[in-house]
Amino acid sequence: MSNADSVFHVGIVGTGGISNAHIGAAKSSGGRVSVVAVADPVKENRDKAAEQTGATAYESLDAMLKAAKLGEITLDGVVICTPPSVRLKLVEAALKAKVPVLMEKPIAHTLADAKKLASLAVKHKKVPSFVAYCHRFAEPVNVMKDLVAKGKIGNLVRFENAFACDLPGHESKWFSEPKKAGGGAALDMGSHSLDLLRYFVGDTKILGSLFTFKWKKRTETAGTMLLRSLKKQNANTPAGVAGVILSGWAESSRFTLALVGDKGTLFYDYEKPTELVFKDLVGKAEVHDVTNHDTRFQHQLVAFANAIQKKAKSQLATFADGLAAEVLNDKAAKMGK
Repeated sequence: MSNADSVFHVGIVGTGGISNAHIGAAKSSGGRVSVVAVADPVKENRDKAAEQTGATAYESLDAMLKAAKLGEITLDGVVICTPPSVRLKLVEAALKAKVPVLMEKPIAHTLADAKKLASLAVKHKKVPSFVAYCHRFAEPVNVMKDLVAKGKIGNLVRFENAFACDLPGHESKWFSEPKKAGGGAALDMGSHSLDLLRYFVGDTKILGSLFTFKWKKRTETAGTMLLRSLKKQNANTPAGVAGVILSGWAESSRFTLALVGDKGTLFYDYEKPTELVFKDLVGKAEVHDVTNHDTRFQHQLVAFANAIQKKAKSQLATFADGLAAEVLNDKAAKMGK
C-alpha cells in the first residue's frame, strides 16, 4: 500500500463505456490518481484502455491481482466497471487480496447478490469497499443539501428527480437483458435517484411504483416511484418528505433535481450545469453559480484515494448504501409490473 502522500495506483476492471469516465477522472486528478492496470476479457477493449492510460493490460482481474502480488505493479485499489451479474466473484477476489474496491452502480443485478456483497463488505471490513454513486460528488447537489440544512427553502416537503433520455441502442445490449442486468431504466438510472434521495433525507419507504416495458422480453424502459422518508434528518428535513423519482430510457432527455420546501424551491437542470435556481413562493428567482456537475467522477475517485491512503471520511456510498437502494428498487419492481 502506498503512503498517504504518494500517487494512488488504481486498476480498472471492465473497459466498456463507463470506464472512460473513470479514466478521464484519473487524468483530471492532477496526478493524484494513476491508472496502472486494466482488465477485460475482450482484447480490443483492454488494449484500447491500455493505450489511453499507459497501463498494463490483463485478461482478468485474477491476472491483475497476481501481478500485484508478485510486485510487478503497485495496486492501491480497483474500480469495477463490469456488468452487475459478474461482480460478486470479482469483489470477493479483490477483498480477499486486500485490495480496496470502488464498484459501479447498481451494487448488483439481484437483491440476493446485493445482500451477498454487503455481507462481504462486513466480512472484510478492514478493506474499504464503496459503490460509485457519483452524484453525491456533484457540487450543485451538495450546495443544495447545504442550503436546505440552512433553511433556504424552509422545511423540505418534496424531492423530485428525473434521470431520463432516449437510449434506443440499449434494446440490443446487455443493459436490457433481464438475466445480465436484473433491471432496466429504474435500476440503472433510478438507483442513482434512490441513493440521492437517501443522501438528502435518510431511509425511505416505497409507497407505489409503475414500470413501463416498451421492448419485448427486455427490462423496463421507464419507472415511476413514490416514496416517503422515515426519520427527521435536521431542523429543516422532517420525516415524511415525499420522493418522486422518474427514470427512462425511451423518452425526451430530462436530468433534473428539485427540492421543494414550504418557503421556496431549489432547482437544478444538469443540462444547464452551472446554474442553480432558487424560486420563492411568489415566483421571484435567483440564480446561484455552481461548478459543472461533470467534475463528480474526479472528486469521487480522489475521495476513494483519500479514504484508502489517508483514512479520510467522505460521502462515498458504502455497500450498505448500495444494498439499501437495491431493496427499494426490488420492492418498486414488484409493485410496478
